[in-house]
Amino acid sequence: MLRRWVAAVAALTTVALGVATPAAASTFTPADGSRLLFIGQSTTAAWNDYTSTAQAPAGGSVYYEVKSGNWVNDGHRQYAELLASQGKSVQIGVSWKDNPPGFTGGDENAKAARSRQVTAELGAGQYTAQFDRLIAFVNQYPRAKFFLRLDYEVSSFYHCTDASCTSYKSAFARLKGLIDARKRQDNVAYVFHPVRGEFEQLYPGDAVVDWIGVSIFAHELCLPIYDNGYRYNGTPPQNYDVGALQCRNAYLGKDQFGNPAAVWQNFDYDGNVLKMMRFAKDHGKPMIVAESGMMNFTDNGSDTRGLEAARGDLWVKRLFGLMSYRGPIPNESGTYDLSQVIRAAVYIDLDFRYGWDGIADGSFDFPVNSTWFVDGRLSQYANARSSFCAGLTAQRFTTPC
Repeated sequence: MLRRWVAAVAALTTVALGVATPAAASTFTPADGSRLLFIGQSTTAAWNDYTSTAQAPAGGSVYYEVKSGNWVNDGHRQYAELLASQGKSVQIGVSWKDNPPGFTGGDENAKAARSRQVTAELGAGQYTAQFDRLIAFVNQYPRAKFFLRLDYEVSSFYHCTDASCTSYKSAFARLKGLIDARKRQDNVAYVFHPVRGEFEQLYPGDAVVDWIGVSIFAHELCLPIYDNGYRYNGTPPQNYDVGALQCRNAYLGKDQFGNPAAVWQNFDYDGNVLKMMRFAKDHGKPMIVAESGMMNFTDNGSDTRGLEAARGDLWVKRLFGLMSYRGPIPNESGTYDLSQVIRAAVYIDLDFRYGWDGIADGSFDFPVNSTWFVDGRLSQYANARSSFCAGLTAQRFTTPC
């Protein structure tokens, strides 16, 4: 499924075995079938919390923006430096949709319109100077491995000027060419990270994509979230089993007489995620869970601590269960073995109650009982942490607890 192995490429160290594991060229995927764990995002706070109870993972995740041509803030740069100086893997979300160059104000529709235009401008070769600092950083750390998401959770709303999505496909290819021409060593892989449901429409092509990324939060695992007391599971009511906390969908099977028929079944996973996994397998691309973390699972506003111990354990088990999925896919026929598609995962080990950096410095806090009012640090939950460690071992991650 993966590209040819090149033993000369810098190896990933499998600590549990005490030996070097060869990596696949251009993807850095362990050749022995094991998986990579990254801890994100934004600052060293996530790294410090996770490593307080487990051994250091394979890498971490940060963000860089096109508008300023710089890291989103010093915390991102410092975390990237920590990872790269150790020869770790660094996932970098290179973003323009959140803060498009030339956007002077307006509502989300206005920002999206400017983001679409910037996408087309990137495809035409503009803003090359905005990548100088990023490319210099890559060249400064030849032992590190960089997973570049050319924007993240890309969508037609923010990135496509027409139905063909040529604007985004051209931007992806242009940026890959720019970086490849100026990097000094083979230490960069390129990640296509779409929203669920639009992966086919925006796919830049096998020739330029190394990894396919997916975000896994609550809806992707058919779990509800709560926002100011409002319960939301991300699926139409008739397609959700409230008691079992599962999505309910039909796949194309056979009836008792062997004739084609719709078969209804409960799923732990959103159908679009499973379809994306099949798409990645069909295209020979490994997948990375590029962002994952707990959300506000409290059900009635009575728990304002943001602590999610009970539901968090189920969330962890479903996350790792996705990595070994074998079974049907909603609205499709047959069954599929998707157990080797996901080869890396980023867990956001932060206390989101205090904002995206998880630091209680008064700079930004999420409102109590809002979607993101959640403490996602594994150090806080014995059961979820135990299940996480069990998942790392069962799914053969290179850095188990």
